[in-house]
Amino acid sequence: MKSIKNEGTAHCPHKCEPFDVEYWSLIRADQDPDLKTAAMGGELNLVRCPECGEFFHHDGDLIYFDAPNEILVFVFSEKDRQREPELAKRMRDDYETIKHVLLKQMNMDYPPVSVFGLEELKLLLQADEKASYESEAVAAASAAQGFAVTRLKPSYAREHHFPFYVPTPTKNHSANEYAVAAAKVLKSGLNSTLLRNFADRMSEDGAQPPRVL
Repeated sequence: MKSIKNEGTAHCPHKCEPFDVEYWSLIRADQDPDLKTAAMGGELNLVRCPECGEFFHHDGDLIYFDAPNEILVFVFSEKDRQREPELAKRMRDDYETIKHVLLKQMNMDYPPVSVFGLEELKLLLQADEKASYESEAVAAASAAQGFAVTRLKPSYAREHHFPFYVPTPTKNHSANEYAVAAAKVLKSGLNSTLLRNFADRMSEDGAQPPRVL
């Protein structure tokens, strides 16, 4: 499944005459990093009115998919926010088609998320990039303390607000040993909210070991 462009009609916010545009309706961010950069910078599906020169975003539905990072986002038009229950059902139905037909070979085991408008997509991706930078700092600090580094399953880490990388326990791989390893890295001076949350959750009674790749 590759990135796809569609044709549509754009409506200028200044009530100029509608005009035809091409816009991205499906983005494979792992295959087209420039489109990911455009989405994060607010430049995706940005069009210019030929009548007044105003730049604005074409407000069409979009699917954003990043397979290695386990991100599947349905971006609905901002004007359809009041239809959220209906669109949530449509998202679930479309997800089943994507999961079992279009991307059957990937064995997707993580749920999609939905946002309204490209601004919400931009904020979601920027938050994920911030978590990635913090995770890289965790990995570097773990290595500096002599730990091997384990990559958590991205969708699992994102759901629980954990870093994408954590120090690997030197003994067994129980939840408590993961907590001990994380605590040692935090004591080295690393300031990481994500790793602190991971250490706290792994130290809880009955905690299960994290899901790793």
